[in-house]
Amino acid sequence: MDVQGLVQAAGSGNRLGLGPKAFVQLGGRTLLEHSVALLEPHVASVIVAVPPGDIARANALVASPRIRVIAGGESRSQTTRLLIAQSEGAWLVLHDAVHPFPGAELITSLLSEARRSGAAAPGLINSEFLYRRDGVLLHAPGQVLTGQKPVVFSRAAALAGYDALADNGLDEDPSFLDILELGGVRTTFLPGSPTNIKITTPDDLRLAEALWAVAN
Repeated sequence: MDVQGLVQAAGSGNRLGLGPKAFVQLGGRTLLEHSVALLEPHVASVIVAVPPGDIARANALVASPRIRVIAGGESRSQTTRLLIAQSEGAWLVLHDAVHPFPGAELITSLLSEARRSGAAAPGLINSEFLYRRDGVLLHAPGQVLTGQKPVVFSRAAALAGYDALADNGLDEDPSFLDILELGGVRTTFLPGSPTNIKITTPDDLRLAEALWAVAN
């Protein structure tokens, strides 16, 4: 296959308070193991980025001929760039270990759409009025969406986007979808899901545990 999986799992997990997010447990397995299991049926190989001091720990959980563990960067954007630099597949599936519930059917749909348009991601349309902190209305229901993971994209577009950063006067990476836009590809959004949550805080983890209990 010409598809490779990339897993962002280098976060420190400070807000969650349970150590590096990659090793947080959900349903008897770590978030890292969940991410690798999610991607493996769809890709030829997976590259995982974890905190530099946790490479051996990660290898003990997911080591196989199809899995490679590397050290992540100091920020999410740096880790993403490192993962892409290490990749070889024409098409890449970028996932974040803190999203344990995207679903296999979603990845299949994203791959199909990305091959057509260049990049695809799930997006959840807002169902509430959104305001600025000072009370000014920004968007009515249905006007904007929240991007979710995973993102499927052309490796060539990502590399072209990173090459274009300096030419656009940007000292730091913008959002990854902006990188793809700089590379000539605008991401297409497919319908996301309210259950495709991001685990950042203890409340998020409690919600994930409840969702896992219902599903299993």
